[in-house]
Amino acid sequence: MAADHRDAGKMRELHGTLGQIASSAAAEGTLSTRRQFLTGALAVSGLALSGVPGPAGAQSPAPAAPAQGSSQELRTIGEIRSRNGRMRAVITVRNEARSVPGLKTTQPLMLRYFEGKGPEGGWPNEHGVPLPGPTLRARVGDQVEITFLNHIKVEDFPGSSIDNAEKGTGTGCDVSTDQSGKNLYPEGAGDTFPDCFHGSSTANLHFHGTHVTPDGLGDNVLAQIRPNPGVTEESVQGDFARIFAAAESGHLPVHWDDLPESWRDKQLGLLREYDDTAVWQGKRGSPGHPALPLENQLLPQSKALIAMGQWPQYQIGAYPYCFKLPEYIDAQGKPTGYTAGQCPGTHWYHAHKHGSTAIDVFNGMAGAFVIEGDYDDGLAKIYPNLRQTEKVLILQQFVDVPNLELPGRGPSPVLVNGQQKPTITMRPGEVQLWRLVNATVNTTITLEGFTASNGLAPEIRQIAQDGVQFRYENYKNQPLLSPPTAGAPPSNTFAPGNRVDILVKIPDSAAPQQYSFLPKVNSDGGILTLTVAGTPIIPAMDFPSEIDYPRFPCFLEDIDPTTIRIKRTMDFGWEAGRKLPNVYPPAPQYMIDGRQFAESRYDQTMVLGDAEEWTLTNSTTQIAHPFHIHINPFQVIEIFDPAIKSPNNVYKPDKNFVWQDTIAIPPAQIDDNGKLTKGHVKIRHRFVDFPGSFVLHCHILAHEDRGMMQLIRVVPADTIIKHH
Repeated sequence: MAADHRDAGKMRELHGTLGQIASSAAAEGTLSTRRQFLTGALAVSGLALSGVPGPAGAQSPAPAAPAQGSSQELRTIGEIRSRNGRMRAVITVRNEARSVPGLKTTQPLMLRYFEGKGPEGGWPNEHGVPLPGPTLRARVGDQVEITFLNHIKVEDFPGSSIDNAEKGTGTGCDVSTDQSGKNLYPEGAGDTFPDCFHGSSTANLHFHGTHVTPDGLGDNVLAQIRPNPGVTEESVQGDFARIFAAAESGHLPVHWDDLPESWRDKQLGLLREYDDTAVWQGKRGSPGHPALPLENQLLPQSKALIAMGQWPQYQIGAYPYCFKLPEYIDAQGKPTGYTAGQCPGTHWYHAHKHGSTAIDVFNGMAGAFVIEGDYDDGLAKIYPNLRQTEKVLILQQFVDVPNLELPGRGPSPVLVNGQQKPTITMRPGEVQLWRLVNATVNTTITLEGFTASNGLAPEIRQIAQDGVQFRYENYKNQPLLSPPTAGAPPSNTFAPGNRVDILVKIPDSAAPQQYSFLPKVNSDGGILTLTVAGTPIIPAMDFPSEIDYPRFPCFLEDIDPTTIRIKRTMDFGWEAGRKLPNVYPPAPQYMIDGRQFAESRYDQTMVLGDAEEWTLTNSTTQIAHPFHIHINPFQVIEIFDPAIKSPNNVYKPDKNFVWQDTIAIPPAQIDDNGKLTKGHVKIRHRFVDFPGSFVLHCHILAHEDRGMMQLIRVVPADTIIKHH
C-alpha cells in the first residue's frame, strides 16, 4: 500500500449517505385526481446530508422557491451507445457554476460534473444547470473503452475549499467555522484524517453493478487521477488506442509494464512535474511556489509500487478504463468459461474518491450505465417499441458542501434528470419500462403503488432489482413491492445505490388525469408527475405472461447452501456508548466491526470460487445502513427488522432469492429496559472469475467518507495469505 499522500495513499472509496425514511400517507396538490406512486418522505436535518443531525435548535430552512421547470416534460439524458461490440466514450470531469432548482439559495454553486463524448460526437450539455453524466449503453459481451480526463480547474474553488489533503494543509480535512471562529468541522464533529470530508480535485470512476476485474484498468476505485487540463484527448489518443487494441485482442494490461512505454514515460514525467512545481495549485513552476512536501509527493509512491510489481495508484490528467462485460454463454450458445456472466440491466457509474465521495456525488458526478442482453431481447419481443418509450430516471440531490460542515441547512430537493417535478406522459393502454437509479447520497425511498381513482389506477410490476432481472416467480409474486405479509419486514427499500426496473401500465379506459410520483419532499407533492393523455392504444398492451417472460440466466439460480464454505458476521455501528445519532456534538463515528477504514489493512480475504454466507448486523439506532460490495452481486435470504412488533418480523423466503448489490440493513431498537436488539440482513454470494482488491461500504456516502468502509480482496486458491 502506498504511503499517506494525506488523503492519497491507497484509499478506498466508499459510498454511503442514507437518510432514514418514513412512508408518506398521501400526495398533496391541487388536482383531486393526483395519486401517489413512490412514497418515502426524505429525512430532514443533517442526518439526511451527512448521516448526523444538526445541533439542537437549528432553524428549519425557508420554504423552497417555486419549482423551476416543474411543468416540463422529463429531460432525456444524452446517451453514448456501443457499436460493433465496443462501447467507446470520452468522459471528462469539469467544473462550472450551476443553478440548482428548489434550493433556498438562488446563487449558482460551483459544481463538478461529467461531460461525455462518443465516437459520433458529444451529447447535448446544458451549461449552468445540474445534470447527471451521459447515459452509457452497452451490451453483454461488449468491450468498454473509456478515455477518462480530469480537467477540473482548482483555481475556481476559493480558499481552502478543495485539495487540503493534497496540499498538506492543516490536518488534511475540510475546515468549517462559525462566525465566532469556533470550529464546526472537523473538530466539532470529532473527525480525523483520513476518515473525514476532504473535498478533492482527484477523480476516478466506479462502475457500480459490473462483474469485471477490480484491478488495473477495470473497476479500479483505488486509482486516483489528479487534474491536468493540459492532458487532452488528442495527447493520449495514440497510447490509449494501443492499450485498447491490445485488450480487444485478448491482452488486457494487468501489469504496469504491459502499458506502452511512451505512456509510462509520460506519466512518470507528469508526476515529477506535479511534485516539483505545485501543479495542484494550477501554477506550473511559478516563483514562490516550491515543490510539495515529501509526504505529499506522488512520484516516490508510484515508483515504490512499480518496483514491487504493483499497479501505481496515481495518474495525472487521464486514465484508460478498459474491460469486457463477460458473457456466460456466447452467441453460438457455448459456455465462455466464466462462472457468472455480467447481468444485463440498469447499472450506474460515479466518482469514488474516499473522503470526497459524498461531495462528488452531491455535485452530480454520476450517470446511468445500461447494459443490455437477453433480458432486453425478451422484452423487445413482447413490446417492439419499448426502447423508444423507455425512461431512464436518475434521482439526485445537488449541493456544494456536506451538511455536517454547514449544520442546520436542511435537505436539498430530489431532482429527476436534473429537473424538479418533470412530467411523463403516457397513453391509455400503454406499457412503459422505467429504469430508476437512486444516485442520491443519502435518501432512501419506500416503493408503493398508485392508489385508485374511480376504480382505475396505473399498475406497476417490478421486473429487476439492482440491474438483475427477477425470475418469473418473483415477477409474479412481487416480493419487494407487495405489502408485507403478517407484519414481516419488506425489502422494498430503494436506498442510495439501488436500481429498480418497473413496468408501468395505464388502463385502456383511463380518463385524462395526473398522478404524483413520490417521495413527498417538504410537502411539495412529489418529485415527478405522470400525465395520462392522448388516444388509447388498441389493442391495449399488457404485462408479460409466463410464456413470453424473458429467460432467466442459469448462472443466477439459488446458491446451494451446501456449497457455503465460510460464514461471516459484520456489524455496522458507531463508537461505544452511543445510543442515538442526534447527540451532537460530536457526530457519530461510523465503523464496521468497531474499526474505521484504514488504507493499509485488508479486513476480509476471500478465496476465488468460494461461496459464503454473511450476516450483516446494524447496531446503530434510527439509521438503516445500505450495505454495498463491488464486483459480485449477492442473494438476500433474510431480513430482520426489530422495529416491527410482530411474531413474523423476519423476511425469509425459502427459495427464489432476489439478487442485489446494495441492501439497507434495518436499524437497531432499544426497549424500555435499555436492551439493544440489532437489525440484520443475511446474504449469500460467490466470489468468482475475478481476483483482486476492492471495497465494501455503507452507501450513505458520508458514512463511507467518515470511515464505514473496508478494503477487501479475493485471492486464488493457491495464494499464501499473509495476515494484516
